[in-house]
Amino acid sequence: MTRIIPLNLVEAPRDTMARPLRDLRISVIDRCNFRCPYCMPEDQFADDAVFLSKNERLRFEEIERIARAFVASGVRKLRLTGGEPLLRRELPQLVSMLRGIPQVEDIALTTNGVLLPRFAAALRAAGLMRLTVSLDTLDEPTFRKLSGGRGEVSEVLAGIAAAEEAGFGQIKLNCVVMRCVNDGQVLDLIERFRGTGHIVRFIEYMDVGTLNRWQGELVVPSAELIERIASRWPLRPLERN
Repeated sequence: MTRIIPLNLVEAPRDTMARPLRDLRISVIDRCNFRCPYCMPEDQFADDAVFLSKNERLRFEEIERIARAFVASGVRKLRLTGGEPLLRRELPQLVSMLRGIPQVEDIALTTNGVLLPRFAAALRAAGLMRLTVSLDTLDEPTFRKLSGGRGEVSEVLAGIAAAEEAGFGQIKLNCVVMRCVNDGQVLDLIERFRGTGHIVRFIEYMDVGTLNRWQGELVVPSAELIERIASRWPLRPLERN
């Protein structure tokens, strides 16, 4: 039986672990300017791949209406994603509309970063509060491989710099780790952003509906990553009260 949640619900609905559902991810576009092999591989999404047309996407007014309904049900944080969300025209306008919803406490955006020099200031002015940037490596040849030959490290770094200049402080940097691809470069990534206030996060290489030909042997367990990091920078024991 379908459960109907009243829009005036005071307490947020909960998941099967009894945790309140406070976050809503909104995909504003299905297109992307990268062809990352772990996400949208070139052989599955070539230049002639069919994506939603402009008329098939939700209009900003429709997205705002849906967001308001979720906020009335207890959601407090909104995250804009894609595809690559910065390919959606007039995105700062949507941010401004969402920022005007009472009780929204946080609006974030996940991006590959290459278009941030063009949009970071406008997004900040519109009310975007946080950024997450995908950056899998600092090594140029590896980056080209992991972007499907459609991006350069320098473009992402320029995007991060533009975001900093626009006033985004603590940026989260997501790195998908794959064995024998970029796992040997994670320490360089940490070293590059040490002391900047940004947070480097390592993401498990996952199956995305069989489209990326996922192979279990390419997964790098978190324990192995921690061991590598600790070999360079010994971890301090947790303080106990």
